[in-house]
Amino acid sequence: MGEVRISELRRIGAGREAEVFALGEGRVLRLARTAAFRQAVERERVALLAAGRSGAPVPALFERVDVDGRPGLVLERLDAHDLLHGLLRRPWELALVPWVLARVHASLHEGEAPTELPDLRTEVVERLRSDLVPSDVRHAALRRLSELPDDDRLCHGDFHPGNVLRRRDGGYAVIDWKAATRGDPAADIARTRLLMVGAWIPGAGPRGLQLLLTPFRWALYTLYLAAYRHWRRVERRTVAAWLPVLAAARLSYDIGQERTWLLAIARRRLRDQLV
Repeated sequence: MGEVRISELRRIGAGREAEVFALGEGRVLRLARTAAFRQAVERERVALLAAGRSGAPVPALFERVDVDGRPGLVLERLDAHDLLHGLLRRPWELALVPWVLARVHASLHEGEAPTELPDLRTEVVERLRSDLVPSDVRHAALRRLSELPDDDRLCHGDFHPGNVLRRRDGGYAVIDWKAATRGDPAADIARTRLLMVGAWIPGAGPRGLQLLLTPFRWALYTLYLAAYRHWRRVERRTVAAWLPVLAAARLSYDIGQERTWLLAIARRRLRDQLV
């Protein structure tokens, strides 16, 4: 990509940490909002390459760039819609989407993660050290974490219907790899449970309204987990063991709409280890 400035680009999407700009020839620029995300952009680059080598459905990666001091990636432009918004528009697809999610997620976990990616356990420890995590929850979560298994599988770290896109040709692609790690797939599934069941959905209305969707979201997760176990073996109790640890770690993201809910999960499930 030749030298460009942000003022010359047309923005077609935006999130909390990045903006997406249209480029020519079926490409987009996913640009971090600040230089502080440089490490996350590099992690996403490494994860995309690893996922692509393992055969996972990911957008093509063309280039790592800097624009006006902000790090970014030049990616394949996907003329597609994500499964989350597809479900909100077509709730009758509830029976189909869990199978798609499970098949795609299981395929990611078949691949060994590159050593350049951070270790999942190490990252969770760093999250738990945040001042946003109450000390009693932190200590109990660290004790539980010490009992949980290690692995070297490719873990997406943010896998949910909003990050799985349906292509116009009928295929699928997984996006947003900046939280990718190497670790235990059961932890990746537990994080997906948190995201599917109760995570805040920006742009989907106030928290009270979103809570009305809880039964629908639980049904989606339950069907997804059953389908995942059809494709790849995973112990439910191991997923459950990871859940309060990851709920505690997620407090570090400082998402106000989730804090009470996350604390309830962490404290209830870590009760026997709380001091």
